[in-house]
Amino acid sequence: MFCPHCGKRNSAEGMFCRSCGLSLEKVKQSLAEQLPEAEPDQHLRDRQKQVDRILTVILGSAFTVVVLGMLWALIYKLIIVQGEVLKGSIFLGLFLAAVTALLMVIYRESLRESITRQRMSQLSLPEKETTAKLHEPSCEPLGSVTERTTELLLAEDKFERKS
Repeated sequence: MFCPHCGKRNSAEGMFCRSCGLSLEKVKQSLAEQLPEAEPDQHLRDRQKQVDRILTVILGSAFTVVVLGMLWALIYKLIIVQGEVLKGSIFLGLFLAAVTALLMVIYRESLRESITRQRMSQLSLPEKETTAKLHEPSCEPLGSVTERTTELLLAEDKFERKS
């Protein structure tokens, strides 16, 4: 794995870059999220789709029964039997608005999931060689602290020889 900061090669087990010290935990996590998962065999995928369809039918049927029961209670019992037309109409409108909002939230979440799956399928990881080129140093590396003192020692040595 290459460090995204300095471009040096590091082992996959390393926690920090051996060259610049950057923490590689987030980089590993990001790469793991972007890597395609191992493909399950076709039989398992077909079974999963079948179970998803059955669950959708069961949950949809249960939701429909509950909604129809609530509508029957509002219309028949409140409006027809008790004669509360205004009160029943208000409750009916609020109930239908709540059901519509719930269905829109479920639909929005399914769209988000579809978009995420589509983006993940289009995602391609950069080649290993190109990640080394991500960081180009913008300035010259700093010299060592001892370089300047070494030059001073050489200057003192020349001064002593002359005297």
